[in-house]
Amino acid sequence: MLARLEGSRRALKGSKFEDIVRNELRTLFAAHKLSLSVGDKETRINDETYDVQVSNGKATILVPVKTRETMGGGHANLFTRDIFKSISVAQGGGYLCVPIIIAESWAEDLKSLKCEHLIYLQTNPNQTDEVQKLLAEQLTKLLPLWKKFAKGQP
Repeated sequence: MLARLEGSRRALKGSKFEDIVRNELRTLFAAHKLSLSVGDKETRINDETYDVQVSNGKATILVPVKTRETMGGGHANLFTRDIFKSISVAQGGGYLCVPIIIAESWAEDLKSLKCEHLIYLQTNPNQTDEVQKLLAEQLTKLLPLWKKFAKGQP
């Protein structure tokens, strides 16, 4: 019902990717015996929604999951603005933010997002198996961050 209120097919697809991210994080943390928990539901800070949260019991990393299916068009600026706002609100609230961006055709200077840790998968979000494989690889590349965070360090 909630997905229907949020926007039908797009909301359902977004929920699917959020579940994939949660599962991949849990698998990674278990494999490396990291004492981190992954939230089951989204959280809201101000007017921003964060799809996934990773907690070490003292602090939380916010993980917005952003997908873009279409190529071209005028909505790329809105997509970029949405990502930038998610990062800004999280950082303004004292949170570490690790956005996951899945978009085949999105040309943006990632440095302009002013976010130390992010995952950008330049692939079509409709290719779920490919996205899941690439996501697992990129989450593993952030293992130093996850290990440090599990020890209580920001």
